[in-house]
Formats: sequence, structure tokens, C-alpha cells
Amino acid sequence: MKLPYGANEDDFENIKKIVSEFTNNDKNLDESTLEIMNIAYSTGGDYSDETLLAYVKAYFEMNSTNQDL
Repeated sequence: MKLPYGANEDDFENIKKIVSEFTNNDKNLDESTLEIMNIAYSTGGDYSDETLLAYVKAYFEMNSTNQDL
């Protein structure tokens, strides 16, 4: 798995814990975590808990809205 620039395994595991609080789908947990990390990196965000919590909430709100269409 290729992590975004500046991220390490500890960042991934920390973010994965945050993501797991928002989903029951363990199959896509790594995929969702990596996607959120890439979004945070591409928008200039860091990997702090506060920043990532905001990205995780927005990610799952967006995905639940898109499933309603």
C-alpha cells in the first residue's frame, strides 16, 4: 500500500481507528482510510486528529448523501 507523502504507518493506523468509528464495513476500512488520507494530503491538511475527524465526517456524510440518489 502506498501512503501519501509525509504519512507513515502510525498515521495510517491512527486514522484507521477514527474511520472505524464511522463504519461497520471492515472490508473497505483500509480503502476508506487511504482515500481520506489522500484527500487530506491533496487539500493541504495535516494528519492531526482534529483535522482528520473533520475529513472523516465529511467523507461519510458525502457518501451517505450520494447513496440516497
